[in-house]
Amino acid sequence: MIFKFNFIEKMLLRFNVIPHPLNDVAVNTGLAKALGTAVKLKITDQLTLQPQPIAAIAQGAGVSEKGTEIILNCLEALGYVDKTTAGFAFNKRGAKFLDKASPDNFCYFILFSDWTYDSFSNLDKSIQAGQRPDLDFNTFGEYEWELFSRAMTELAKAGLGEVISKIKLPANSQHLLDLGGSHGLFSIELCKKYPSLQADVVDYEPVRKYAEENIEQAGLQDRVHFKAYDFMQEPIPGDQDAVLLFQIIHGHSPEVNQGLFQKIHAALRPGGQMIIHEQVKGISGSSQLAKANTSFIALNLFHQTNGNTYTFEEVSAWAQAAGFQKQTLKKLNSPGFGVIVCEK
Repeated sequence: MIFKFNFIEKMLLRFNVIPHPLNDVAVNTGLAKALGTAVKLKITDQLTLQPQPIAAIAQGAGVSEKGTEIILNCLEALGYVDKTTAGFAFNKRGAKFLDKASPDNFCYFILFSDWTYDSFSNLDKSIQAGQRPDLDFNTFGEYEWELFSRAMTELAKAGLGEVISKIKLPANSQHLLDLGGSHGLFSIELCKKYPSLQADVVDYEPVRKYAEENIEQAGLQDRVHFKAYDFMQEPIPGDQDAVLLFQIIHGHSPEVNQGLFQKIHAALRPGGQMIIHEQVKGISGSSQLAKANTSFIALNLFHQTNGNTYTFEEVSAWAQAAGFQKQTLKKLNSPGFGVIVCEK
């Protein structure tokens, strides 16, 4: 991310002397593709905290020296690598987010985003029609499911501790249902936090492999279980202390979400909680970064799944109509994101 501007640049940008479309349309788009290409072609796999010659990086990745230098110059502009007379090296940011050995790396998220952006060539048709004309949820193969599942795992890890800190369950809670829980990381952490808790992670069969990897890694096979079924179509089992609905409502219309909330309300014990983790429109006031995040996510969701982002007021109204007594919004550090707790 380009985030440093000198004083003169700030003034020129502020007074629109530097044309903003130059960055918005050309620079940012090109640098995003450069980042995706660097990961895809394993150029970043050749980098360490020690400077490496361009020739060695190119040879290791099996690509041209000229192309390698051009790509690495882009990564330097984005703030991930440093250039010295000895070659290119990761800086701290690059080592954290682009080194596959880092527990905080975002390599799969970058690859999934790069794959997703390819579909934006026909965004104009979606805008004209009000929905994506060629939407087909059956286009995901094994490769796409892996990209998606591991990308969502990386995203979840980035904010896992903060999200869990916003969730307060009764100490003796026993039953947790994680609808569309994918990787299962939030259920795993809640089971660690509440020793009496058992969790069912519900999602499509192709993501079972990735959820069970995480469950096994945590050693919680006896308390966290993956179940494959379509909770939008099938009944939701009752007697739940809490139901997680993380990154789900953005994929559906208000009418569909209203119906889902009613099903969840019926499945909860008295005093139970429906806990939503989402991009929340308008959550951060005048912050341009938050507006950029939620607006882009809404655009991407609309184009990819006919989805949208919603305000807290909209979500709260659906919850009230479904019978929930109290709705609380808890902001997260990530701009535009929040946790909404709805109590039965």
